[in-house]
Amino acid sequence: MVRQRIVQHEHPGTALESILLLPEGKGPYPAVLLFHEYTGLNSVTIGHAKRLAETGYAVLAADFYGLENRPVSIAEARATHRIYRNDRLLMRERAEACFEILCNQPEIDLFNIYVLGFSFGGGAALELTRTGVFLKGSASVYGYLDTSHPVVSRDVKCPLLVIHVDNDPVVPAEHLAMFEDEMQSAGVDYDLIRLDNATHGFANPEDDGFDVRLAEDMWDTVLRWFDILK
Repeated sequence: MVRQRIVQHEHPGTALESILLLPEGKGPYPAVLLFHEYTGLNSVTIGHAKRLAETGYAVLAADFYGLENRPVSIAEARATHRIYRNDRLLMRERAEACFEILCNQPEIDLFNIYVLGFSFGGGAALELTRTGVFLKGSASVYGYLDTSHPVVSRDVKCPLLVIHVDNDPVVPAEHLAMFEDEMQSAGVDYDLIRLDNATHGFANPEDDGFDVRLAEDMWDTVLRWFDILK
């Protein structure tokens, strides 16, 4: 049975309340830092976290926005996520704060930590990876690919998995081209999977574009990729 506990922490000026999910058995466990979509830490993110925990990972479902800033409407979510989308250094700092609190949990195998994010969270996962923190792997699912601070050689310390939706109005083709140029110029080891039969949000059961078959394929791909890196 998956166990849960609230983890209260802070990033200067913001009180955060993330959720740690632990699998059965005895740790230390391989761990995943999970970043939510732009709508914030909600039941969809917890569902993703439970799925990961059921396969043996400790998962920190990170509270990126903070207790006082959790959106209660789409309009609020759009406004809140723009704070970080428009300030990538702030996004990196908040992502690093969440990474640090995960590393402080006693059940975690510090040498076996991954990051995974969806949409906004995929962008946050990639920005965290760009800081050069020690990770086994970094995965982004229809995540933001652009950045204001591209990496250079040896900045990224782990392999990347990017699952991208072609013709995605949220993550346009020019952002994909920028990302590939950035990664190739810096010599980053990355796998890119492009989907031409999906829409942004296909892995989110509450999104109009949800596709159960593509979502299952995505989970198979991500979990297999994590296993290869162990």
